Amino acid sequence: MPFVNEDEYGDFDVAPRRRGSRSKPKAKRTRRDLLWDPTEPRPTSTTEFADPDMQSLYDRGYFDSFIGELKGGKEATVFLVGRGEERFAAKVYTDIAVRTFRNDDVYWSGFYIGDVRTAKAMKKHSSAGQRARQAIWVDREYHYLWRLFTAGLPVPKPAIGPGPSDLAEAGSVVLMEFVGDADVPAPRLSDVRLDVEAAQEAFRQSVDLARRLASLGLVHGDLSTYNLLWHEERVWLIDVPQVVELSVGRAAEELVWRDAQSLVTSFRRLGVNADAGELGRDLVARGRE
Repeated sequence: MPFVNEDEYGDFDVAPRRRGSRSKPKAKRTRRDLLWDPTEPRPTSTTEFADPDMQSLYDRGYFDSFIGELKGGKEATVFLVGRGEERFAAKVYTDIAVRTFRNDDVYWSGFYIGDVRTAKAMKKHSSAGQRARQAIWVDREYHYLWRLFTAGLPVPKPAIGPGPSDLAEAGSVVLMEFVGDADVPAPRLSDVRLDVEAAQEAFRQSVDLARRLASLGLVHGDLSTYNLLWHEERVWLIDVPQVVELSVGRAAEELVWRDAQSLVTSFRRLGVNADAGELGRDLVARGRE
């Protein structure tokens, strides 16, 4: 069962990570927010980013160039960065002061917080608790990306970790393998038009992903064509911080049924008709094996 250990993450409820000089928090991170204003004096000769977490990763050599914005969202914006000819996706979460955590209690079922102060702060939804919540959320995304990648599932390979000391330096950035051609990202299945044969194959692969997750004792928690990429006739799973361990019981099993329904419903737009109940029963059975 996942947990956050006090020795590794006990500072989450004490003080925020250092921040740049932005005057007010942003609801959405853009290229302009991320990069240092060229009209302003640079604090160091290597300063390229106004965002301290991106600057830290840049200084440590995880990437050496900023290419552009890939996708914006309410909770995070994904940017394209490079190291030589290699490309990475940098998922940068929004400022904690304006980020809206949806009713996500179910995603924290069975997740043990080893620091009592942090757990209390999170329960009270204080500013310290919100900072801790975001830090742990980023850590969870790395944790499950590494776990699924190691198990052979088609997910972007994390570019940081898996050691906790490295992950602690990532801040609000999830740096991972870029899935796409050249500098063009792979589309989500929700955004593509496929012929009948390709749609059926994409659904088969997506169901196989759900089954492999269940066999690992996991449920994605938000499985649909919106969180699946289509690249070179292969389905890739993304957005995994909300993954839940099936061992937590009823709450996780409810997510299995929800994922089954969501997957089947979202594939109907691609012309694929399937039985959500049959899929749900299959996934529940696999999770109990």
